[in-house]
Amino acid sequence: MDRAFILLKPDCFRTDRSRAVEAAVTAERLRVACRHPITLTENDVRVLWSEYTDDAHPLMRAFLDRYLCRAPSEVLLLTGPDAFEAARRVKRVIRSRYANGPFANLVHTAERRGELARQANHLFGRCPNCAEPFASDESPVTPQRPGGRDFRPDVDIPHLVDELWPELQAEDPPPPTAHRLDDSSPDAALYLGADRNQTLDSTVTAIWSALPGIPLAQAVRLALYTGRVGTYPIAVGGRPAVEHAHRVLLAHGLTACGPTPS
Repeated sequence: MDRAFILLKPDCFRTDRSRAVEAAVTAERLRVACRHPITLTENDVRVLWSEYTDDAHPLMRAFLDRYLCRAPSEVLLLTGPDAFEAARRVKRVIRSRYANGPFANLVHTAERRGELARQANHLFGRCPNCAEPFASDESPVTPQRPGGRDFRPDVDIPHLVDELWPELQAEDPPPPTAHRLDDSSPDAALYLGADRNQTLDSTVTAIWSALPGIPLAQAVRLALYTGRVGTYPIAVGGRPAVEHAHRVLLAHGLTACGPTPS
């Protein structure tokens, strides 16, 4: 019998969605073979999401720690036909119905079989009822995601996360204000699109570099809101200023962006 897992994150319980998750598990003909209440530690987060590192992804690390380490979670060991793919379908169903951004997406499961083995062995290795090791021919290593500037010398990042946290949990957060690039009458806007190949840190670093004078908190708001809605104007100004900012975004590897008349 194939095995997989699904992690019910703190907001899954806060929003009373655990029954919906288990109904989706049952609909996929999976059985909950074992369940473990757990409060994740920062070390757990670093093992489970090893594609993010402290130096290259300090923003993502701080938001994950705030999201996952301050309230209980629960991890379910699932068994059933092709449990790996079925668990991924459960995750997609639940997130499509209820997710409200990257730090309010309710559930997690592995996307690769090598990742499944690494994460499941970490989560279940202490339980005598389900400690049979998970094995995979795939590498357990998840490649590091694109990184960004280490803002820790400049900003108290945990304080920044706490400041922004209520906005990220809001059902319908207000659109952030586009950054004003210059004092001229705005005749152009710089749009940014969501890009799954980028990370929070790489995107915020590009925005912070391209938009002179923008506070880091506002750069984070713009990055996260763009990820939520798909495309959003992050800056306005005269056309030369907008075109310059666009070139800086491109130099940082962001390609889903471009100037448009205001």
